[in-house]
Amino acid sequence: MPAHLSLPELLLQATAHARSLRGRVLVVKLGGSAMEDPAATRGTLQSVVALQTLGVRLVLVHGGGKPIDRAMEAAGLTPKKVAGRRYTDEATLKIVVRVLAELNDGLRGQLGGLGVKTRQFVDAESYPIRGERLTLTGPDGTPIDLGWVGRPTDICTDDLNQMLKTGIAVLMSLAVAPDESWLNVNADTAASAVAGAMKAEACLFLTDTPGVLRDVRKAASLIPRLTRSECQQLLRDGVIAGGMVPKVEACFEALDAGAGRAVILDGRNPHALLNWFLSEPAGTEIVP
Repeated sequence: MPAHLSLPELLLQATAHARSLRGRVLVVKLGGSAMEDPAATRGTLQSVVALQTLGVRLVLVHGGGKPIDRAMEAAGLTPKKVAGRRYTDEATLKIVVRVLAELNDGLRGQLGGLGVKTRQFVDAESYPIRGERLTLTGPDGTPIDLGWVGRPTDICTDDLNQMLKTGIAVLMSLAVAPDESWLNVNADTAASAVAGAMKAEACLFLTDTPGVLRDVRKAASLIPRLTRSECQQLLRDGVIAGGMVPKVEACFEALDAGAGRAVILDGRNPHALLNWFLSEPAGTEIVP
């Protein structure tokens, strides 16, 4: 409990914030240690359930990078990255779909154990994220082949809104092409597209970092709130660099898609979501 608040004051603060967000949508992207560490996963899901109990509507979007890498290794396949994305041939796609479906079952099972209803969004015919194959162009103007990698083009919000009336939606980082085949989608991109389509209050990215730091060696240098223009200046100055760049770019994607704000949270902290909800120091919030 925050040292400056008594338990009654904390409860009043939570109630007031819950009232302001009641009926609003939060999209949470699960990744990194939030998926790999059982304690972090359970704590995150408990926080999700607490928010849902308070009237917040939640959509979870998850990837599965490390489990997919392990499954590929077991199958004798070597992961290949092209232009920063996982090259996805047919053999890789089968593993991606299988592993994500297994992870999805596990997450929904844990939520069910916490008393929350979920729906199985794993059939291509009814999957709410529709998409097309992603086309990239190299520096010389030639197309870059990524295999069965896609980008979202449409989100079936009716199905998601129906689910959110009684429970929590848990989505894999996949899209369905016009021919009903699966496409592998970057999880941050999938979460951003869903957040925009659902007019989410916020898109929250659970990662392996505390947020944007002025000095990567000092956790105390966390920057709690940034505008897009301030982020762009920090990018030019080299303050935002390395692995933080794609995280910030994912936040830009969410804002561009229509989310109200985007937040980078530390998925290693089981209570990061609740800390953010209670307006305690937690991550970096990026606003337009």
